[in-house]
Amino acid sequence: MSSLRGDASTIIGMQSRGAYAVTASVVTAAAVAILGPGGDGVAEKCLVIALLAVGATLLVAVPGDPFPRWAALTVAAVPSAQFAVLIRVVDTGATQSQAVTTTVGGGAALCAFLCVRGRIRWAWAGQLAAFAVYWTAAPDVAGAASTFVTGAGVMIMATFFAFAVRPAAASIYSLRRERAATFAERAAVNAAEQEREHQLRRLDDLVRPVLRRIADNPMDDASRTEALLVEATLRDSIRARALDVPEVVTAARSARERGVTVQLLDDGGLTDQPRRVADEVRRAVACSLDGADAGSVTVRIHPAGRTALATIVVTDGDDVTRTELP
Repeated sequence: MSSLRGDASTIIGMQSRGAYAVTASVVTAAAVAILGPGGDGVAEKCLVIALLAVGATLLVAVPGDPFPRWAALTVAAVPSAQFAVLIRVVDTGATQSQAVTTTVGGGAALCAFLCVRGRIRWAWAGQLAAFAVYWTAAPDVAGAASTFVTGAGVMIMATFFAFAVRPAAASIYSLRRERAATFAERAAVNAAEQEREHQLRRLDDLVRPVLRRIADNPMDDASRTEALLVEATLRDSIRARALDVPEVVTAARSARERGVTVQLLDDGGLTDQPRRVADEVRRAVACSLDGADAGSVTVRIHPAGRTALATIVVTDGDDVTRTELP
């Protein structure tokens, strides 16, 4: 499954690597536009650019749908904070100056994408707050309004996009999740069916010869021994699934034929282990079984989270050897 969020921001590529490149390009262009004309207030203008970079980065990088409240509040506050800094160093009477129009455009873009991220009210509140801050320094309402009219158009389009596309995106990704869940369920059913067929074939291979032998001939010691060995193998396959591999199965049967009592137990500790680790444990178990000529061998795979993966206890008369496999 993809790690992308299932929302409208995915559709327009806000979660792609390219989005970070576009963000960097926009911030760079804004820096050139604001600092290009020169003049005083370089530090303040750099702060305006930094605020734009922070807001844009939050919009692209912060997960969650809708956008988390703390991040939405931060982004919505950026345009007004930019103007609170900018009006100290620019001529507010020049409503179409490069620094002012760039700051208006950057703030409108932030609030527009905030709409896309599902925070429409906060986005409009951010634009209105920025207008109010600029209005306090502008010579008149008409001048301030003319500066923000383009941003208002962008906000209207973003709001329409949010109302029209976000529900559609939610439906699309909901259907995609349902489809993925259906495929996963089907795969699980198929896997279970394949495992069932495999176990039936194995049961047939193990048990059928014994049953034929019993049906064709009177029950003798050899038949009883073979039946007990088959029963023990089947028991191991149920009680110790992680050890149900040819190497261990063969070693356990051979040990039982030599008169060794074998107990294999599995509490699931190998399930999440790498294949290499599991194979090393199985080789160690098979080696212990091959080395036993009498007594008993008890193997236990521990539950997940234990210090040791498995314990092998070999008993031969009064001698007891305990081995823990890390």
